[in-house]
Amino acid sequence: MVQFFSASIDEKGQLTLPEELRERLGLSEGDTLVFESRGERIVARKAPPSGDVYEELAERIARRFRDLDVTPADVRVAMGWTSNGPAEAGG
Repeated sequence: MVQFFSASIDEKGQLTLPEELRERLGLSEGDTLVFESRGERIVARKAPPSGDVYEELAERIARRFRDLDVTPADVRVAMGWTSNGPAEAGG
């Protein structure tokens, strides 16, 4: 079932998620969210327990190329992702 929630962005660009949504998703203070832009939509998910936000993305991409024997590690190398995110340009 799809439910809609709203939140206002303050002058610092921050927003407060409605309590019902935080409870539903098991979010608490200090948790990290990963945002994915899809055209004019934004999808937000709780970051993986490892804190490596690229881990889940690499796994999702590898699943798309499963028939080519692509692994999450292959995706990370091809994208230049380290455990801390994208590698620094020129470094």
